[in-house]
Amino acid sequence: MTSHSQRGAGKFKAIVVTLILAALGYTLYQVAPAYMDNYWIQQAMVDEARVAAVNRKSDEEIRTVIWKAVQEQKIKATPPLQREDIKVEWMGRGVTISMSYTIPIDLYVYQFTLKFTPNAGDRPII
Repeated sequence: MTSHSQRGAGKFKAIVVTLILAALGYTLYQVAPAYMDNYWIQQAMVDEARVAAVNRKSDEEIRTVIWKAVQEQKIKATPPLQREDIKVEWMGRGVTISMSYTIPIDLYVYQFTLKFTPNAGDRPII
């Protein structure tokens, strides 16, 4: 009699662990793309800040490069990102590029919003 109740408890634990792992996997599946997109936007900003500071690019040239990166990543921000959301600020010969956006995440039983504020700055050595 004892072996049957122990087996039942083992099956229940296995089901609970499987459900927890499935929930974690689903959450990661929903959240990871937003973080990866933000990483690529951040990297584009760092690269562009380095180039722009040396070559003295215009604000619009910088926005064009970053906007292209935003479109390539197909970021589903709420509200949708606009080209004007990309802020370019010159401080002497240095440049800072920034933006802010939110991504809604719907896990069916729980909804939340991720807020991202990628930014980069650089100034030429010369």
